[in-house]
Amino acid sequence: MSKRIPLETVVEKVGNYYKTVHVAAKRARYLYEQDSYTFGVDIKGEKHKKTVIALLEIAEGKICPKEK
Repeated sequence: MSKRIPLETVVEKVGNYYKTVHVAAKRARYLYEQDSYTFGVDIKGEKHKKTVIALLEIAEGKICPKEK
């Protein structure tokens, strides 16, 4: 079901832990607004928690933080 993602790879994409948590939480909140079920389905069809889906999207480069 849900899997662990090495945060080091995600942090490398974003820059630091604070931004990583902020971006992942914002994306997970958006996913929960779209569909209130706890689990979502990723591109491969596997079920994961929405927080895991958000982290996977960041690791894959689909989601990136806005630079000010």
